[in-house]
Amino acid sequence: MKIECLKENISKGISLAEHVTGKKLPLLILGKVLIEAKEKSIIIKATNLDIGLEIKVPGKIYTTGIISINGSLLENHLNNLPEHSVVVMEKVNDNFSITTTASQAVMTCELPIDYPPIPKFSIGDKIDNFSLEVKAIIDGLVSVVYAAAITDIKPELSSVYLHTKESGLTLTATDSFRLAEKKINLSKIEEGNGSTGILIPQKNATEIIRILNEAKGLVSVQYNKNQISFQTENSYITSRLIDGLFPSYEALLPKSFTTQIVALKDDILSALRLVSVFSDRFNQVNIRIIPEDGIFELTTKNQGVGESTTRVEATIEGEALDITVNARYLADCFNSINKDSISIGFNGKSKPALLRAVGDRSFSYLVMPLHQ
Repeated sequence: MKIECLKENISKGISLAEHVTGKKLPLLILGKVLIEAKEKSIIIKATNLDIGLEIKVPGKIYTTGIISINGSLLENHLNNLPEHSVVVMEKVNDNFSITTTASQAVMTCELPIDYPPIPKFSIGDKIDNFSLEVKAIIDGLVSVVYAAAITDIKPELSSVYLHTKESGLTLTATDSFRLAEKKINLSKIEEGNGSTGILIPQKNATEIIRILNEAKGLVSVQYNKNQISFQTENSYITSRLIDGLFPSYEALLPKSFTTQIVALKDDILSALRLVSVFSDRFNQVNIRIIPEDGIFELTTKNQGVGESTTRVEATIEGEALDITVNARYLADCFNSINKDSISIGFNGKSKPALLRAVGDRSFSYLVMPLHQ
């Protein structure tokens, strides 16, 4: 095998693949990255059996072939080469040489005889599929993935729930203390009885976001009850799915409120940051709302440390309210809101609060109250 390509292109591909490799898996080969030179393309592959990746890299191919190599070592070497270097890479016996006009390195490599294949759907498989802009699926995943549980005690909670309904895609995640939902319009959904709803592991969803950030244009999404794939012009990602049932949550989203405030997003976020300096280990912030006096007030208190109170200018409707929530949970959703103004609806101190952008119902965020 002998190939030639720009340092920036091969380095980016190796970096994406290296992040996918398994570090503590029984198959040592899973810690390696595959480089394959075909007649018309250079393909970099990696998998940890949980998620798999193929990246096409532009370049010149002198001879075809395939090797497995230490991706971390190769990535470090490539990153230290001068920008815009033209890199020639060649397999010579059991070695892999990396040459530029000013440097040369040799690494050991091997044939990937035991490397497991990257799973792909076949013609005739029962799958659901749709296509959309890469940016839209990234925004959807980013809008909810932080709300998923970090631990795997309840796998259905450490996941992103993806399902289609009425020509729309809905992504949801919850750790039982808060819930984020993002709806995306789709022009066409082809249903092949692949699955009515699927659970993408939280760790894999984060990795999918990272990889797709390097892509542009359309992404084709295919899935059944076991596997999901994302294919762009130059990349193919596949992830296993969690076998479980996502909690039925639609009834939790309130249709009306006894108390509602509307305020500028930046004002609320600044107030949360200000009072959080004095929050306790539970990140408790007390919200006091007095409609008749126009008061929307945030207070934190940490015994032995201090306390802080700040007021936010807001439009207020409904009943007076005194409620305590987790300040960090409340602030987490603000990056998912692309409007200047936010509405927060309440139904008493024991019910969850609902946050949405004013004039945009595509994103909803529930946060449970804290009981002192």
